[in-house]
Amino acid sequence: MRKQYDDFTQLKLKDMSKSISDMTYKYINPETDKPTKVPPAHYEKILDQVTEKYMADITSRQFLTIMYNQLNGLKKEDEKYFQQALICIDLGLNPKDLRIDEQIALEYTNEFLNERKQVLKKDNHILDQSIIDFYNDTKENPDIQSHAVKESNKLEGLNKSNKDMER
Repeated sequence: MRKQYDDFTQLKLKDMSKSISDMTYKYINPETDKPTKVPPAHYEKILDQVTEKYMADITSRQFLTIMYNQLNGLKKEDEKYFQQALICIDLGLNPKDLRIDEQIALEYTNEFLNERKQVLKKDNHILDQSIIDFYNDTKENPDIQSHAVKESNKLEGLNKSNKDMER
């Protein structure tokens, strides 16, 4: 059974860009109740970019994924030492040099975290609530998102100009 994707991948760059623009237009923005207009030239620039930039993005994301998997594995292996290590890192303590009062505080803090986890369940976070709030606010703020995309587009334009000048 042939799918729309199969036909899409066979299109030339201009036709592919027009097709994406048409798909985007069909999305009715719930805030404005109007279709989303993105010119095909926008998609054409993105799809025509050299893969080096995307390779850097993929490498960055892959590095983050590796770090995430390692930390998640450590957390699953022994959550107590994982939490204590995070506390040490955050407070700038070296576990080799812990004084007795710091060891006691670390144990009690770990017990506190475990008790809090049982009470709060899914709402329990190791990070400070202000960090969680900042993340959520940033993710949901269209002005911040728009600014970041504009800055990224400027950088991409500068990088493209520099590469064109080198050629």
